[in-house]
Amino acid sequence: MTVLQNIKNLASDSLIYGVAGIATRLMGVLLTPLYTRVYTPEDYGVFGVVNNAYSLIALLMILSLDNSTARWFYDSEEYEKRKRIISTWFWFYLILSALVGAFFFFSSNYWSQFVSYQPELAGQYIQILAVSLPVSVATVVATKVLRFEKRPKSTVVLTFLQALSLILFNVLFVLVLDWGLTGAFYAKLVAGMIMVPLSISYIKRWIGRFNLLDWTLLAKMIRYSLPFIPASISIWMINLSAIFFLNGKVSDNDLGLFQVAFTLASFGGLIVNSFQQAWSPFAFSIIHQENAKETYGKILLVYLMVVGSLTLLISLFSLEALMIIATPSYYGAAKIASILVFSGMFAGLTNIADLGSAISKKTAPLGMVYSFSAFLLIGLNILLIPEFGVIGAAFAVCFSQLVSPVFAFYFSQKVYPIPYDFIRAGVFVVLIFLMGYLGFYFSEPLSVFLSIGVKALAFIVFAALAICLFNREFLLARNLILKRFKG
Repeated sequence: MTVLQNIKNLASDSLIYGVAGIATRLMGVLLTPLYTRVYTPEDYGVFGVVNNAYSLIALLMILSLDNSTARWFYDSEEYEKRKRIISTWFWFYLILSALVGAFFFFSSNYWSQFVSYQPELAGQYIQILAVSLPVSVATVVATKVLRFEKRPKSTVVLTFLQALSLILFNVLFVLVLDWGLTGAFYAKLVAGMIMVPLSISYIKRWIGRFNLLDWTLLAKMIRYSLPFIPASISIWMINLSAIFFLNGKVSDNDLGLFQVAFTLASFGGLIVNSFQQAWSPFAFSIIHQENAKETYGKILLVYLMVVGSLTLLISLFSLEALMIIATPSYYGAAKIASILVFSGMFAGLTNIADLGSAISKKTAPLGMVYSFSAFLLIGLNILLIPEFGVIGAAFAVCFSQLVSPVFAFYFSQKVYPIPYDFIRAGVFVVLIFLMGYLGFYFSEPLSVFLSIGVKALAFIVFAALAICLFNREFLLARNLILKRFKG
């Protein structure tokens, strides 16, 4: 299979994964104007603290065994071996989640004291999310397995229905029944429970009885995944932990603005998330192709071309987006969002950067890389937040996220060299930063319409320079599109 065909297949899978993401994000955007009238910025701050803590616990429950499962899954074509691999992960994951969920349920009063705003209600939020931990297992495993099987359409159906259920129950509990933040957490639990039967139906052929839990195999898988655990934690820290450093250091209003800014910036993660879902199954599936390395090298530039352009667009027009979806009390989140959106682009780069280590099964250095990034984030937060508040936290997030792919590329290239064009990639990243800064700097003191004009001009100049820099890649994209329409 040619490099062009490989890139076309990856783009096709990413597009399919992105359909559900687009619909989900659009529904979320449509609901945001309603939520900003129900929740105060302080409420958003509480939601961010509790929900981000849940995200960390849920992440730890996976133990990065999804990476191990994917790697072992592609090592064999035999159904029984693959069934044992997936069953081992599923049963261990379910047991661990149930035990940890029980722990947090019965100790919720202790953890609620760490929430500065209305801690008397936080205990109930924690209990609801504790029950959600084991409930989510089947859906998490089903989503991963469908990706292993390269069934993007089924993955889209599952994730779309999950998102739709979550939004509908949010509308019911928060807007109709007026349950406040409690309604948002109940929506998460009930939507998860509804998805369990469908998720099981997708993976029932892969899940055997409990005795298929192979402890010897599990030990090997855990050894492989151990370096990814600090990687996962550091990724969580870089993306979601800033609100904990801000909690108690800035006002509850600023805490809420940061959470809203993160929500807006995450819209830029739409394409990144679609790419991440398609990337690992695609990359592992072409390992043995003669032109695999050439394909990997080209994808770095294509990724930057597409994701970088979207990132700059969101960064430039973050204020205008907030004017559409939020009330004036939230406009202060614009500058924060214009910085945070870059962290999503760097997160996708990290997935590309650690490929060499994953293929060679030499993942130990990655643990050090991501641990270093996490400690760097802690240091930057301590240094910047007292002086610059939420803006300092946003810069800390982005810089720490940037460090991860830089060092991951360094170590991965040692064990599995891939012909990346680092020079053009680096120039393009600098170009994004430069045009983002100039567009924001010259438009800030202007009226709304003049500001939009200046930002649009900045993006047009960026696009022209990008076409010059990525001329070959634009021709490749054009050929793909023309071939698609002719077909």
